[in-house]
Amino acid sequence: MANGYRFIHARRKGSKKNKHGKNGFRGGHSMTSSERFSASRGKFPFTEINGFKLKEVQWTVPDKKTRESRRRAFDKVREKFLMMIGQTMEQSLRDMGMNDKQINQVKNGRSPIGYNVHHKLPIHGGGLNEFSNLILMPIGPHDELHQKVMDPQVAQMQSGASKKVMIPWTDDMVYVDPSRKKDQPQQSAFFTHVMAARRKTR
Repeated sequence: MANGYRFIHARRKGSKKNKHGKNGFRGGHSMTSSERFSASRGKFPFTEINGFKLKEVQWTVPDKKTRESRRRAFDKVREKFLMMIGQTMEQSLRDMGMNDKQINQVKNGRSPIGYNVHHKLPIHGGGLNEFSNLILMPIGPHDELHQKVMDPQVAQMQSGASKKVMIPWTDDMVYVDPSRKKDQPQQSAFFTHVMAARRKTR
């Protein structure tokens, strides 16, 4: 399956079970064959998982060269993204459970152990390396987004294939525990400045 979905997220050895799941799919539960069959067809017994709401998108698989190019470019984008949220969203990082050492790592463009920068719409589905498409989150909840929602739907898709897919979505750029989720999405000082500049030019 050279042109297919080679990045299915296997359960990581030693990863902690995700305790989150209010209003969604609770972690620490392996999918049954029936659940996986339904998931492969975009049918789920929930509308929200780990604080992400399910959203229908057009999943279009770019050619292999494009995907590899975007993954290479992601290394630099990830560093800049982490530095941005480290400088402008420190309180959100603390709310996520990070200590001073971990926050300093983020400010220096590094992802602390146990955390991952996630593409909300993955590169395999046509997602771009834009800040609005990225979120820093714990590995446990992150892996469940793939294993329980996206992977079953797209595992057999090849380059050029396109279909409607349900993906977990949030406008946040730093993960929020579902029990602490607010109706208003996060907004970093960086994006507040960008939006203000855009309004002035109109």
